[in-house]
Amino acid sequence: MSTRTRFAIATGAAGALGALAVAATRTGRNVGTQIGGIPDGDRLTRMQRSRQWRDGRFRNRDRRAGDTPAADSIGARDVARRFLIERPQRGPNAPVPLASEGVELPTEGLHFSWLGHASVLVSLGGERLLFDPVWSERCSPSPHVGPRRLHAIPCDLSDLPPLRAVVISHDHYDHLDMETIRSIHELQPVCEFVVPLGVGAHLERWGVEPRNTIELDWDECHRVGSIELTAVACQHFSGRGLHRNNTLWSSWAARSPAGSVYFSGDTGYFSGFEELRDAYGPFDVAFMAIGMYDPAWRAMHLNPEEAVQAGLELGAGLLAPIHWCTFALAPHAWSDPPERFVTAAEEAGVAYVIPLVGQPVAVAEPPRTKPWWRP
Repeated sequence: MSTRTRFAIATGAAGALGALAVAATRTGRNVGTQIGGIPDGDRLTRMQRSRQWRDGRFRNRDRRAGDTPAADSIGARDVARRFLIERPQRGPNAPVPLASEGVELPTEGLHFSWLGHASVLVSLGGERLLFDPVWSERCSPSPHVGPRRLHAIPCDLSDLPPLRAVVISHDHYDHLDMETIRSIHELQPVCEFVVPLGVGAHLERWGVEPRNTIELDWDECHRVGSIELTAVACQHFSGRGLHRNNTLWSSWAARSPAGSVYFSGDTGYFSGFEELRDAYGPFDVAFMAIGMYDPAWRAMHLNPEEAVQAGLELGAGLLAPIHWCTFALAPHAWSDPPERFVTAAEEAGVAYVIPLVGQPVAVAEPPRTKPWWRP
């Protein structure tokens, strides 16, 4: 990893890579489209009516948390120092083992396969959702600079089964990937894209038909087949360029006769998890972000212990960690998230599973976790 890439991550990957996209556009490189669209017209009017919109942009409900990582008192310089100077093993010691059968999920019951980082394929009675798909080599506006994938993709996009919907948590590059979105739209033209308010502007600029895009505010629902999808509160921020928080961020609840799912996307620990359980849970499985944390970003990213506590408050029957393994976006060691998560989950007596990337999992009968991430 180059010094420029490490510094970009250390100073806050979302903002730094957004600035890189702007700079690349000005120097003639064809990456400006990656930044996406700017909400306007009726879309902007709807955004401005949201309870989450204050003083010209979206805000977290807990004002003490701030609205960007820079609001934390430790500051970006300390993150940069630890990222550039303190260098634990930020990648795997051996090739990450992959399973290839994860796209073939059963059509009865609740099943899933984790496809790396925050990408999860879920089958609810044979109706399939794909959360935060990122298939590109880098989570960056540039194909040449930025965090590079640490393992191969477990399957080609053309191998995916028919999807009811692609569900996006927010617009950061490690959750919303232009080339992946374009490819899915081309391969599956009837697939819907269910996204938080404002994110549809990016999809529209990238060629997704407006009729395929559903934008939701927190606590708004959309039905796809028998699945009710609800955007729910979380604590994070957004932005692909120099401007922050001009689109909403969200976690998701998905419920159908086949089961119930919580998907954290990116969130810090906040006081709303029990409220989400009461309103939309309890959940058969909760996909909880456990990686890319740092003391300076604590308001915006769960650490592994907080992920376990949040899962308890959500009333989740099974915890499945996400948001680690695929990209190195924080100063911590590559294997710290699963090690800390396992310790916390076992101390709390919580059921959990950490499958291989691409391994199918039956939520009712999850496989026993083997520590495949250890040397």
